[in-house]
Amino acid sequence: MSSPTLARVAEPDDALAAAPHLRRFHERHPEVPLVVLPPERTAAPEPPVPDDVLDAERATTDGTLAALLDAAGAAAVRADVRALWRAGRLDDTVVPVADARVPAGGEGIGAVAGPLTAALERGGWTLRSGRSGAARYLEGERAERSVRVVTVEDLVVVTVRGRALPVTTATQHRLMGVPTEGEA
Repeated sequence: MSSPTLARVAEPDDALAAAPHLRRFHERHPEVPLVVLPPERTAAPEPPVPDDVLDAERATTDGTLAALLDAAGAAAVRADVRALWRAGRLDDTVVPVADARVPAGGEGIGAVAGPLTAALERGGWTLRSGRSGAARYLEGERAERSVRVVTVEDLVVVTVRGRALPVTTATQHRLMGVPTEGEA
């Protein structure tokens, strides 16, 4: 009967030497078996996306915000809207962000937030709501994109975040308005 071939495992003392806190634990509690796994392999970075993919994601993000503002009705006419790019959580990624500050004014928060909630529900967003101090929020996710609606006093802030896209460092700097060497 043959045994399966196992990958070469480092000596236990080697693993404990590389992790002094585990070595001390093992010395104090030798009855507890320790399993030290090898470090996770990091995935190769994704290749940068072309400009047309960036443009399409920007258009999707902006279009989502526009559709939500349409659902908000008359109050959205007074909205202060902006679109920008932010750095993603991973190196050399960017995320398109579009947000709007909608003053509720005489209509009241419910007249603005209610239609936004209904539009997100109809659009198939996975929603969750909560409260943080005086602010109430509604968060939605769908297809690697997110929406956050925050209501405070007489203001509704709607933020749409697109998908994180891998780009070159130069493209990231260009999109985020970071001056390159030689620019003042």
